[in-house]
Amino acid sequence: MPALSVIDLAMFLLETPERPFNIGPLIVLDPPARGRGTFADRLGRRMLQRPLGTPFNYRLHTPLLGVPSLQVDPHANPAAHLHRLTLPPPGSSEQLFAAVCELHEARLDRSRLLWDLWIIDGLEGGKVALYGKAHHGTIDGRTFVQVVSNWLATSATDRTVRALWEGVPRRPRESAERASIAARLRSALGKATGTATSTVALYRMLAEQGLRTLGIGGAEGLSLPFVGIPKALTGQVSAQRAFAYCTLPIPQMKAFGKAHGTTLNDLLLTTLDIALDRYLIEQGVRLEKALVAAMPVALTGAGGGNQIAVLQFPLGAPGKNAAARLAAIRAQTAKVKGVVQKAASETVMLYTTLVHGLPALLEKAGAKRGLAVSNMIVSNPFGLPEKRYLMGAAVEVVLPVSVVAAGQMLNVTAVTLDDRLQIGFLAIPEAAPEIGKLARYTVEAFEALQAAMVQPEAGAKTVPAEPSRRAAGRAAAPSASAVTAKARKRPSRKAAPVGR
Repeated sequence: MPALSVIDLAMFLLETPERPFNIGPLIVLDPPARGRGTFADRLGRRMLQRPLGTPFNYRLHTPLLGVPSLQVDPHANPAAHLHRLTLPPPGSSEQLFAAVCELHEARLDRSRLLWDLWIIDGLEGGKVALYGKAHHGTIDGRTFVQVVSNWLATSATDRTVRALWEGVPRRPRESAERASIAARLRSALGKATGTATSTVALYRMLAEQGLRTLGIGGAEGLSLPFVGIPKALTGQVSAQRAFAYCTLPIPQMKAFGKAHGTTLNDLLLTTLDIALDRYLIEQGVRLEKALVAAMPVALTGAGGGNQIAVLQFPLGAPGKNAAARLAAIRAQTAKVKGVVQKAASETVMLYTTLVHGLPALLEKAGAKRGLAVSNMIVSNPFGLPEKRYLMGAAVEVVLPVSVVAAGQMLNVTAVTLDDRLQIGFLAIPEAAPEIGKLARYTVEAFEALQAAMVQPEAGAKTVPAEPSRRAAGRAAAPSASAVTAKARKRPSRKAAPVGR
């Protein structure tokens, strides 16, 4: 049975109705004109001919004594997890997002396979959407991007229909029968030694953070967790979610990065920082210190499951111009990379579990006041570098719908599709009202950042109080779309299973 990493296990143990660990894609397809009306039904039938693969053939095995693990179900049937949903007229993007938010909120039934997929029709223009979710304890974000990449074709003429649940190819592994007793003993001893070493390294890492926070050495370390986080993007914890998205042009982002010696990830963080500054001022929140972001970092040298560290760092200080914000963020992300390179994978995974597990434990225990880890989490697990298709239908967007974990209220996840960076904003509604504005301001912030860095002025504000007509016109284009929980309407027809 596949073992659960320490982070995987925490995701299962700390999950609550208000904090489900569901992740997955929302894909919008534009079917060919011929057969458009029957596309959704035909797609469902074709996908059901495909086999189950890792990790979509796993169930959670929870023994009375011992640690939970994942177990392959040889009798699993994907038809029980594929559903159909038809939106009522007019089938707008807002209706689609509302339906997806509602589906995303529900926890997966742990007695079944840990995923579900919906085919959604009734959209404007005859378009068809696919929304899938899986438990984060079975798959990380980067692997999910690989799953989606395997699912979607790179050519409109490729009519081979694959399915989400085919998963990823399994790496060849030595079977349990072939593994010698000596090899198993070495593995067990290595894990025990690694745990002890990680614990010592964890204390050293926390000590360095403490020294840096106090200004006594440790200059290259990160700040202590739970310290120095401004009161922003806060609210009552609930199971409801609000979703919005926007897209940014990758060619322009790469050109900017080359001109200013910065990475696309640092540019994304700076753009979000500028947009959030404007958004919060409009919400009546005046920051006195920098927002704190959490960023997942992929690890190497560890075992299976989610192999990531999630580390926190401040963004740009309030009132700083674009150049100063970018420089501050570059310095902070360099420190994060330094910590990951210096510490063992097991150490930073243990750190991540402890830091993010404490707020989850407090919430699960019913604490009235939560413990903030960061103001938001920002993830960029790469994506699809070219146009994609499914059964001849062009893929218009592939949007990430992720997790709003304890200790934060906003998740920002970016995924590439062809020449666009698609940015999904998922939040608890009370913490980020009118979340669509944040998506629009992100589009405008990138334009403002480009303009500011061409001819930077000392002391200049990063974003004007009012966007230019040119920026406002672009923001009104289909590059940004949103829905809030208050605007949600339930679909007129319940989701129905396919192939039962």
